[in-house]
Amino acid sequence: MSFPVADLLTRWVVSPFGTALAVVLTVGYVVALRAGRAQGHRVGVLRTLAFLGLGVGSLVLATDGGLAADRGHSFVAAAAQSAVLAAITPVGLALGDPVGVTRRALGGGVQRLDRVLSGRVARVVMFPLLASVVATAVHLLLFVTPWLADSLRDGWLREATYAVLLGTGVLFTLPLLADELVPAWCTAGVRVLIGFADGLFDAVPGVVVMASPALLGAPVAAYLAAPDPLWQQRLGGGAMFGIAEAVGLPLLAATVLAWVRADAREAAAVDARLDAERALRAPRAGDGGGDVTVPVRGAVAPAQAAAEAAEPVLDRPWWETDPRFAHRRPRP
Repeated sequence: MSFPVADLLTRWVVSPFGTALAVVLTVGYVVALRAGRAQGHRVGVLRTLAFLGLGVGSLVLATDGGLAADRGHSFVAAAAQSAVLAAITPVGLALGDPVGVTRRALGGGVQRLDRVLSGRVARVVMFPLLASVVATAVHLLLFVTPWLADSLRDGWLREATYAVLLGTGVLFTLPLLADELVPAWCTAGVRVLIGFADGLFDAVPGVVVMASPALLGAPVAAYLAAPDPLWQQRLGGGAMFGIAEAVGLPLLAATVLAWVRADAREAAAVDARLDAERALRAPRAGDGGGDVTVPVRGAVAPAQAAAEAAEPVLDRPWWETDPRFAHRRPRP
């Protein structure tokens, strides 16, 4: 049986995991926004809409809407639901900058959050490239093993499947858009490359399901009752592929935009530092261009002093002043 698009908004069920998580995310985000605003921090409207609309909204549609209601008898609905939870919902939540909003809301208590996020386990689990591979593998295993069929019979396994799909997606997407969750060497440019690679990885589950010459996973009686079960599987794989790629392009654009902004901030900081150094080297206005008294020790001839004063001062290359590469510079 195919999935009627009208069911997306007309059929509803109650998912304990999806409903509870949607309430917690909404209340927590709104409280953090108000706490940050009380301290003078404001969040853009687009970020708020992305978190509550695209993030929480897609979560509710996937776990409580027609995709959840029809997944038991429509392979297309089950495939589309998995793609929404693994791709759309994590991107919406990450675009809302929940880490930054929480940090600004905590104020003086942010050190405790930083200790948790900077731990070794958190750094390994949330490293974008590793998280992308894990998320892709989990999504693929759902369809090539009996996992999907078992989740249709067991309510607890169904809710756990929702949590795993969403969790693996968030572990990849959130660090990709948050500087606080990646090591210093994982710069904005590196994250752009990882985002490009993830666009290729995300296509793998959909392509495998769509191009398979035989039915995957354990047999499901409701799926086999369709006029052409293999065609339904191909439609579901196409839905997975389309959703993943439709989300991958905006995500890649967001990482490129973050790279541009990071470069602009670094350029402004370098310019400010160079201006300060030039100001320190320039003669003071009160000197009046008079003679400069040179100490006797190490005295320099007037001609040599004039030549040195006339010699232009060259700025050091950026890689010698960038603190991220300080440990790589050879000692003098």
